[in-house]
Amino acid sequence: MSSDYLDSSERKMLELHARRKIYETVQKSPGCHFREIERRSGLATGSARYHLVYLAKRGLINEVKDAGNIRYFPKSIVSGDKKLLGILRQKSMRDILLYILTHENCNHEHIVKAVPLSPSTVSWHVKKLQEQEIIACSKRGRKAFYTVRIDKDEIKNLLITYKESFFDSLVNNIVEMWETE
Repeated sequence: MSSDYLDSSERKMLELHARRKIYETVQKSPGCHFREIERRSGLATGSARYHLVYLAKRGLINEVKDAGNIRYFPKSIVSGDKKLLGILRQKSMRDILLYILTHENCNHEHIVKAVPLSPSTVSWHVKKLQEQEIIACSKRGRKAFYTVRIDKDEIKNLLITYKESFFDSLVNNIVEMWETE
């Protein structure tokens, strides 16, 4: 949502440069946590925190608590997208999810070889993705195979829309692959 869709009182709240910078950072990188917004905006800690709280209290952005972190979203993003963007903002989870997305019915061993994480860390993230009903597991013999459970186009659309905000070559490569299809 650009500032074109704001009413006059909301536009007035964004006249202050620092506040507008925070708002624009959240618009460009929905699902970021405080430290990431602070880094991307270039504002001091106290100033960034003050303006995030101000914008959240007045409804220009939303705060979502996620496993001990607070993630910030533009008010235009729906809750399902918030959940998915929160996952995609975590590099390890994103790498695992993208691997499963591009390699249907892969198993733990495949993921461990492809993602630079320890087997136990991969297991922990895979379990979290299953608990959040993002991926599904099917057993064949002693092996578990993983597939993406949610609409793949949802993931693709979010990655394409916010590609620049991820600063990740893996995301860029996968998005380029989808864009050439």
